[in-house]
Amino acid sequence: MLLLGAGLTAASVTAAASTALDTQILKSDHPQNDPKVISFLKEADNSEKFLFFREAFEEQKLGLFNEPAKYLSADFPLKDYVTAWTLLTEAKKNPSDKKHQADIQNFIQTHKADYIAERVKTDWLLIMTPLWHKQNQWQKFRSLRSELQWNRFDPSLVCWDLFHRIENKKNISKALANEALEIINAPRYKGNAVCKKVSDELIEKVPSTAFTRLVILIQQGRLSEARSVLNVLIKKNRLPAKASRLAFNNPSRWYRSYRNKLSRQNKHVRIIAAYRLTSVNTEWAVHVADSLKNKLNKAEKSALWGRLGYVGAIAHNPKALSWYAKGGQAVCSGPYSALGHDCLEWRARAALRAQDWKKLNHFIAAMPAGVANKDAWNYWRGRSLSEIGQKEAARKYWQRIRSVRTFYGKLAAEALGKPFYYSGNETVEATSEGIKAAGSNPSLERAKAFYDLGLIAEGNREWQWGIRTLNTAELLAAAQWAQKHDLLHRSINTAIKVAEHYPLEHDLLYPRPFEDEIEDYAEMAKIDINWVYGLMRQESRFIAAARSSVGANGLMQIMPATAKWIAKELEIDNFKPETIYEIETNIYFGTAYLRSLLDRLGNNIILATAGYNAGPNRASRWQQSLTGTTEGAIFIETFPFTETRNYVQNVLANTVEYAHEQDEDIASFRQWLGVINPEDQKTVEENI
Repeated sequence: MLLLGAGLTAASVTAAASTALDTQILKSDHPQNDPKVISFLKEADNSEKFLFFREAFEEQKLGLFNEPAKYLSADFPLKDYVTAWTLLTEAKKNPSDKKHQADIQNFIQTHKADYIAERVKTDWLLIMTPLWHKQNQWQKFRSLRSELQWNRFDPSLVCWDLFHRIENKKNISKALANEALEIINAPRYKGNAVCKKVSDELIEKVPSTAFTRLVILIQQGRLSEARSVLNVLIKKNRLPAKASRLAFNNPSRWYRSYRNKLSRQNKHVRIIAAYRLTSVNTEWAVHVADSLKNKLNKAEKSALWGRLGYVGAIAHNPKALSWYAKGGQAVCSGPYSALGHDCLEWRARAALRAQDWKKLNHFIAAMPAGVANKDAWNYWRGRSLSEIGQKEAARKYWQRIRSVRTFYGKLAAEALGKPFYYSGNETVEATSEGIKAAGSNPSLERAKAFYDLGLIAEGNREWQWGIRTLNTAELLAAAQWAQKHDLLHRSINTAIKVAEHYPLEHDLLYPRPFEDEIEDYAEMAKIDINWVYGLMRQESRFIAAARSSVGANGLMQIMPATAKWIAKELEIDNFKPETIYEIETNIYFGTAYLRSLLDRLGNNIILATAGYNAGPNRASRWQQSLTGTTEGAIFIETFPFTETRNYVQNVLANTVEYAHEQDEDIASFRQWLGVINPEDQKTVEENI
């Protein structure tokens, strides 16, 4: 499918449109001739017709309609999207047609200031690239790609450029081979068909890259792709067929067969087995890696032991640091390492978990500058220095964290003896003229039209395009315009860009919508209303119709299975899943679930917040993995899931800000986070 409108499927079409006309009718051979469609196009409003044509485009039926844009009124802000879809549909049918090419070029020129032109350029480039590659008209590809502002590094475009260069060279330089490996091994290129072509071509022309590619794919869990590379290596007699297939397909069986005679096994088979065993039994993987002690080169050693250290650190295995140490000073680096900076960051977390402050300081200092300068590592570098007695040196790192609104901004501000709340004193507001000008920004107008249709992702793209060149005063005006139109998700995100330059009204950053409902249900559940707001701000940015990629719904992002469980707990008969989008139902269910999490998890806000995101079982297991009383901030930083770590940090920082707004300040953020004890409790029953 073309990328225009990517990320949203028929499921995201609003209920109003689907009741106006059953879009299943598009699955017929000739929907344009159906009397219901003809009547609909005469009588429906612009929004309904737009959603219908969007669905027709996704179903690849738009080409059956003659000039569909003519059915929309001239002042409908999204009309040009239907024109663009029509042009792209025609171009896809016949890419070499000169008239279609001219029509698209004219459209791009007419809309050159708009996001729609960027999107059409990208999709047209993807249509034309195979033809230009075949005809060796690559300058056209390069010229059009160079015009892109946002999508120049779209994975398909990046890999097409690589593929063209590799296929047209008889001898591939080491630099080009390394460039190709670095790109196709990156996770963002996973599953891309063009990147798969690059991989196949590279391995064919430079067979020495195959084993590197295999090791990376195994680490990334891309086993289907890895198996294809393994078969190539076997076919070219670079690996013994039986042993390597067994090590790859059934590493446990391989280990049990050869654990007493590892030294006699093929080196590369052992490497395959070690990497595969990291997801089965880490101690077995370590045993295999130890057998390779004098066989691995520097790159192989740093990657393999880095992987083992990383897996151990995520599992909170106390041996993790010793495994990292076996990788040497270059651990986690080199062509065989698939983890990038995550590997080094987890080494630091392992030291943090052990509260080995000297090692933590050393490990952060060894990180690349861009990683070490993250707020988290600036804070923990300061803490490590403070803990080993270097108080003044610690302050330098805490002072680097600029935003007091964030989790680590609050911890750093407190460590420096400063207020850890966002100050809205002497606030700045946009002028009425500025707000009016923001409302006349065509991109923001289109964004609002998308939001009104429930098409959040499309609206976000238009919004980001519309504000990309605005100065700080103009951004503030846009944020206040969004607030005025109840687009709180945009007012918050846009105001964040301003907050480091101007003091803003607190409610622009931390709004309190649905206050009556939230107060009533929070009181009913006997939970802190500020926590509910902090969580809701993180979960949905107050978008009532929000739906996540994994199916969570509404203001409090409740999963369907969780909603059914809550309904049962609340003894609600005949619960209808679609009602979870209703504001009152969503808040009622979300607050009831938060209450249940507190009850299950020792009334601890950190554990309950983690449980809301990752599930109560995981939160309980993480607690039970502790070997002693652990500072709350350390416990959170060593969550195995990046998403949950960021989520909990943001929710708790939000909660404190919402409390501050109600004059419910806390004396110490660090003390408020408290400590987590490794209680010897039974695993929380998994009810959802």
